[in-house]
Amino acid sequence: MGKASQQTAPGTGVLRAQIGRWRAELWPEAPYSVRYTPDAGVLGFAFDPQTGEHAFGADRRQVFVARAGGLAWVPAGCDVYSASDRGGAYLRIEGLCGPDRPMRDLPDRGAEVAAQALRRTLLGGADPLQAEAQILTLAARLAAVNGAAPARPKGWMTPQRLRRIDALIEARLDEPLLVSELAAALDLSPGFFARAFREVTGRSPRAHILARRLNRALEMVRSTPRPLAEIAAACGFASHAHMSAQFRARLGIAPSDLRCAFPTRVLPGGAASEARRLRPPAPIP
Repeated sequence: MGKASQQTAPGTGVLRAQIGRWRAELWPEAPYSVRYTPDAGVLGFAFDPQTGEHAFGADRRQVFVARAGGLAWVPAGCDVYSASDRGGAYLRIEGLCGPDRPMRDLPDRGAEVAAQALRRTLLGGADPLQAEAQILTLAARLAAVNGAAPARPKGWMTPQRLRRIDALIEARLDEPLLVSELAAALDLSPGFFARAFREVTGRSPRAHILARRLNRALEMVRSTPRPLAEIAAACGFASHAHMSAQFRARLGIAPSDLRCAFPTRVLPGGAASEARRLRPPAPIP
């Protein structure tokens, strides 16, 4: 949570997940009392209305009433005290960059959609790539409500840089890979990198990684007899179920059904051949 932290807060009820350099927490509705100084910026989102007492920096403690659907922000190094007799469902993300002053109770529909989606992702097992995209959306919404204009990346993503990113994706396709790691390879912030990448390729880095995984999995399902769970792991999917869901969403067919359409038999020496009964699907755009 940061330096000199002490808290009386929901213990086992708090769901925590490390997403790259960010730490996400889902707090339940429960009484709490916290005092801390974060090492990095903290974004908060209130799913429920709350009342209590808080103070930022050298300010005196004040009674607060927070609305449901409001964003909050605490910059790094800002002393925080907050307490509530009842609390409320709350999302907390540490490790972001943002304004140098605390803010609270900022309503934003885009942030609400992203926060609700992130809560579903965390409760469902936290696919890191999906969770990262939702965290970046929340960071962008914070910048928008704060009036910050994002830097324009026009012309920044050169063919050489694209080849470098593609090589990194290919080398780590069977591992968890975040957009922030691709950005770090070019010494860029995740937000700037994502905008520059989309400007040149027409799709987000997350969509590009997912398409590469699907293309590899598609070829392996069609041309090898390996179990689908092994193929999912080899292509960087969190599970067989995760791969199947992406196949259905993007291709309209489950991997098992695709394998039935393109049965593979093992030849002497271990080679595989494919009995093609249908025209094979095109690569993911």
